[in-house]
Amino acid sequence: MKVRGYVPWLYLAPALFILGVFLVYPTVETFIVSLYKNYYRPDRVFVGLANYLDAFDDRGMLIAFRNNFVWLVVMTSATVGLGLLLAVLLDRVRYEALAKSVIFMPMAISFTAASIIWRFVYAYRPPSRPQIGLLNGLLMGLKDWANTPAVQAALTLGAGIFGVLAALFWGLALARVVAEAVRRWRDERHLEGLARVGLAGFLLLGLFYAIGIAARPPTGSLWEFLWFLLAVGGAGGLLIVGAQDRRWGPLFLGSLLLALGARFVLDQADFQPQAWLTLRPWVNNLALIVAGIWVWTGFCMVVLSAAYKGIPSEMLEAARIDGANEWQVFWHVTVPFMKSTLAAITTTIIIFVLKTFDIVYVMTNGAFDTEVLANYMIRTLYSFPPRYGKASAVAIVLMLLIVPFIVINLRRFRAQEAVR
Repeated sequence: MKVRGYVPWLYLAPALFILGVFLVYPTVETFIVSLYKNYYRPDRVFVGLANYLDAFDDRGMLIAFRNNFVWLVVMTSATVGLGLLLAVLLDRVRYEALAKSVIFMPMAISFTAASIIWRFVYAYRPPSRPQIGLLNGLLMGLKDWANTPAVQAALTLGAGIFGVLAALFWGLALARVVAEAVRRWRDERHLEGLARVGLAGFLLLGLFYAIGIAARPPTGSLWEFLWFLLAVGGAGGLLIVGAQDRRWGPLFLGSLLLALGARFVLDQADFQPQAWLTLRPWVNNLALIVAGIWVWTGFCMVVLSAAYKGIPSEMLEAARIDGANEWQVFWHVTVPFMKSTLAAITTTIIIFVLKTFDIVYVMTNGAFDTEVLANYMIRTLYSFPPRYGKASAVAIVLMLLIVPFIVINLRRFRAQEAVR
């Protein structure tokens, strides 16, 4: 029986109607409003792109752009990275279901509730009063412990010994990794290992600039943040390169963690309670991002865990039989197999980060240089007098930032469907 051409459209009509009323019409209306001043008042005036120029000339908008970029880099990399790490590690433990349930639990509560929880974590009271904030309370407890003479002497000695051991083991591990990379380049003209070591060393040069920044009060500039990422990337890159060595890598990591732990406790001897959400420009923004990471890591872990369990065990065993260590199996088998899932999760987190609102609104409402685009749009809309045109312009800019990632996702889905 032949189906008439208009029949499929009859089935699609309800969905198209809902999309038109609740998505297409508001988008078009928002764009029109962004071209006017006082659109919903009798004295409205067509101003063209003036609202967009006004928005980009506003320091609050520039701060929101900067903070959204910081959210984009830190939260996306942290949630996807931690989700992947937990998916791989928890697959090997007996209490996998319980551990995953605990980590996924924050997704079961609203972002508003999560924000209120983290406000209590960062709560501040003057030093003369008992601290009700979890973070300040824990650090004050560490302060009392670190100021005990016997503990302080033991921690100082331990930090020195483990620090020297970590440097020694790291040097030995790095020397073996570099020697192996040079050998592979000489025998096989294989540049990957040598390039990885060279890139990490090059990035580490940013550390010298970062040290100079640390000696001065932070300016809050995006350039300063990029240099900080460069230094962290370089230092972390060389540490990871050294940790890959089978003989010295585990000893290096263990000594490093013990040295850093002892040093951290020692540093709390002079600690004073901090109002974390007011420490601009980076501490308070990173504190807000931590709340987002806490909520979204469980989601990334569950999705990536499902993809990880789909990897044929024969592929992993074959790589191990061929002599690959766990690190090589992870990068050359696990990650390539999960590439499509990683791309989907990454774009999902990016879209969420670009339109994040709840956490910032509840915890700081954009104060102390923590503004983001969505919160800036709401505050502009409900200012006195209301600036409908400028708020609509910000909404259109936010939509234009999100659309490319939606298009990337759609193209990837179509490519997967074509392969099937």
